[in-house]
Amino acid sequence: MIAYPNSGNISLFLLRVKTTDDDLGNQSYRLVGSKEVVGVTSSITSKEFYSSKESKVLLDFKVSIQVFLYDKSKYIYVPREDTIYKVERTYQNGMMLELYCSETSIKKEEILDWNL
Repeated sequence: MIAYPNSGNISLFLLRVKTTDDDLGNQSYRLVGSKEVVGVTSSITSKEFYSSKESKVLLDFKVSIQVFLYDKSKYIYVPREDTIYKVERTYQNGMMLELYCSETSIKKEEILDWNL
């Protein structure tokens, strides 16, 4: 298989999740919508790492997707890692949107109405 520069190298799901708190303060999650997209992953730069460390939000990676695909989802699910990430911030770079993500402790079994 030939890899081309800036070609998609990861399949992921944009997740629209509604969070609610019960009387004890426990959070529950409900999947409101999802969309499968292909993106291009890259490591965060050392400058981005140190600025995220100062803000106490450690970023794990960034993924670029086409701008028109993004629906303001706050979470993404990466099937090959079976991991849910939170979108901490976004940055538009031309026709691409960079999603800066941090790993969450949320497991897909904890999300109600999960149908992926």
